Amino acid sequence: MQKYGYKLAALALALAIVGVVALAVASFNQSFTTRVPVTVVAERAGLVMDPGARVKMAGVAVGSVESITPTDDATARLELMLDPDALESIPANVEVAITSNTAFGAKFVSMSMPVDPSAERLSAGATIDVSHVSVELNTVFEKLTAVLRTVDPGKLDSTLGAISTALQGRGERLGVTLGKADTSLAEFNSAGNSLDEVLTALPVVSDTYRAVVLDLMDTLKSLTTTGITVLDEQENLDLLLLNVIGLANTGEEVLGTNADGAATVLSLLRPTTALLEEYAPVIPCMFHGLQESKVIGDGAYNGQQGIKMSIGLIAGTDPYRYPDDLPKVAATGGPQCMGLPLRDPNVNAPFLVTDTGVNPFAPERQPNGGQPISTMPDLLSYLFGTEIR
Repeated sequence: MQKYGYKLAALALALAIVGVVALAVASFNQSFTTRVPVTVVAERAGLVMDPGARVKMAGVAVGSVESITPTDDATARLELMLDPDALESIPANVEVAITSNTAFGAKFVSMSMPVDPSAERLSAGATIDVSHVSVELNTVFEKLTAVLRTVDPGKLDSTLGAISTALQGRGERLGVTLGKADTSLAEFNSAGNSLDEVLTALPVVSDTYRAVVLDLMDTLKSLTTTGITVLDEQENLDLLLLNVIGLANTGEEVLGTNADGAATVLSLLRPTTALLEEYAPVIPCMFHGLQESKVIGDGAYNGQQGIKMSIGLIAGTDPYRYPDDLPKVAATGGPQCMGLPLRDPNVNAPFLVTDTGVNPFAPERQPNGGQPISTMPDLLSYLFGTEIR
């Protein structure tokens, strides 16, 4: 009887140990904890992502991966089981990434706060898209292997050796160059608005060039013809250039010898040219008037045979008196055409009175003070202005 008692006690102890272990495992697997499901869709789950992987929020475990299922559209569907209490601190627009602590470590689901978290909280049954999946080491090796298959190792070794030799002893210069490159990139970055304006205006410029491309091609074709012509006439062109050089040398000798005289002539011509510039508007009037007078004269006088004369006598004026009638250069008024180039032949041309020292038409210089002549003077009075009063 005592023998069976020891056996029963040993069996009970073994059962108790198994129960404690099972309880610990169940507790570790959170079998007694109520959890809520959340689905995560990623472009891939990773080679080292297994069910039971941790789900962390800001480095704190908030759940685990329940299952990983591939889908038909080449993505992975991860079913997560999260703690209900943790959902209260997770926004609905939480950012999710699949990452690992080391290159060879197991993957886990990492949740992080977005830049602008929403007021709504993550709810049970929600579906979240993964924003980032860390690069697998085998992917790196695969791309590196492809590069090594393309590049000849011998040439790569020679290139690296040449680069090493070129950079040896030039670290300071390389540092200065990198510093300047950093400054240039900073300036280029600061000119982003200007670059945007250039890129915005570029389509307009491109459309303009597209519209004139045919004309531009015709111009280039003409330039080609011009270039061929210049090439064919290069001997004559060389001769022309030699003659121009000879003319330039001769002109240099002439102008160099007579530089002072030319400067003096130009200085003396300055008042005359200034006066001509002032009265330049009158010159066309004068020549046009002469041309019109010639046309009228030819029609009036050359159309008939003979000589036509118009003779008349006018009363003489008083003789010049010294010093009242000394000439003066004081005429003013500026350029004026006085009715030219066409004038009415039935209207007398106006007499422009200027301050030149004498006015022969002044009333006091007219016979009888400008009054009507009551007695006819003799011929000498008409001729010499010596009417006897």
